[in-house]
Amino acid sequence: MKLLKRIITAMMVYGLIAVMACGHGAEEEAEVPVSVSVEVVRSMDVSSTTYANTRVEGLEEALIYAMTPGTVEEVLVTEGDSVSAGQQLVRMDTDQLVSAGTSSAVAGISAADANVANVRSNYERMQVLFEAGAVSQQQLEGAGTALEAAEAQLSQAYAGYTQARSTRDNAWITAPFDGEVGRIWARPGNSSMNTPLLSISSNATIVARILLPEEDLLHVRAGLPAYVTVSALDGESFPGVVTSAASSVDPVSGLVPVEVTFADPDPRLRPGMAGRVAVLLQTFENTVAVEESILRRTQTGFEVAVIENGNVVIHEVSTGIYDDGLVQITEGLQPGDSLVVAGQTMLHSESLVQVVDR
Repeated sequence: MKLLKRIITAMMVYGLIAVMACGHGAEEEAEVPVSVSVEVVRSMDVSSTTYANTRVEGLEEALIYAMTPGTVEEVLVTEGDSVSAGQQLVRMDTDQLVSAGTSSAVAGISAADANVANVRSNYERMQVLFEAGAVSQQQLEGAGTALEAAEAQLSQAYAGYTQARSTRDNAWITAPFDGEVGRIWARPGNSSMNTPLLSISSNATIVARILLPEEDLLHVRAGLPAYVTVSALDGESFPGVVTSAASSVDPVSGLVPVEVTFADPDPRLRPGMAGRVAVLLQTFENTVAVEESILRRTQTGFEVAVIENGNVVIHEVSTGIYDDGLVQITEGLQPGDSLVVAGQTMLHSESLVQVVDR
């Protein structure tokens, strides 16, 4: 009897332990809510942007050379000076050249004048002989033609003299347009032969000539908005516009030549500054876009997690353009949707969630 009681007691103990073990396992198997952050989807403007490094320059830039050989007498400006069109920049010493040219021109006039006098005298003599019937009409016309040629040579000699005298005016090198003096090579006493004296650029309009990747060929065109970011100005950006774009790829570089113009720019934007140009190839207004990190990649594309009526719903989405970490969503999301933006990688359609601040 005692043995039977012991067996029954043992069975009761084992049963109690089994029940307690089952209850503990159920507690362990209970799903723990996933902590997630949620944001409401809103419409925004996004743009597909392409970039190129550049060094901006003035739309009008020129290397100034002396029109006639000479020696630099005086430099009247310094690098960085603002100058106006017609302002004197450099004075050249051309006295010897003027003297030599004038002497040669005067000698040419004297010779041509003497020749005209001789030819005219011959023509007048031929006229008298023609009236007397001693020479033919053809001979008289030949003498007249010779006189016309001699007079033309005299006119050319006078023109040479005028040109020689005007060489003195070329002693002054003037600014061809309003702008700013860049580098100055001219030094007093130096010869100007085949050497630029100085450079000048206009700050009224700044341009950036850039090369874009081949894949941008079908999208880039004149009129697109752009901006340049200049590191020397603490990364500040200045707006511009594409004014020209090649319709074909450059065969040498394999890139697309594009010109961006910054009309009436900020005075701080100067020719020669290095920067990075951004061209907005495509812009979509009031469209849905999300951070690229929010998307979950699948074998067929992308998906996102959305909270609907307190439940997790997985949406497949179609994407459009990319914009500095943002991705346009063309299908699968609507403004007002509660989008899971953190913790979404651990979710499925039946997940329990606990919404927390991001």
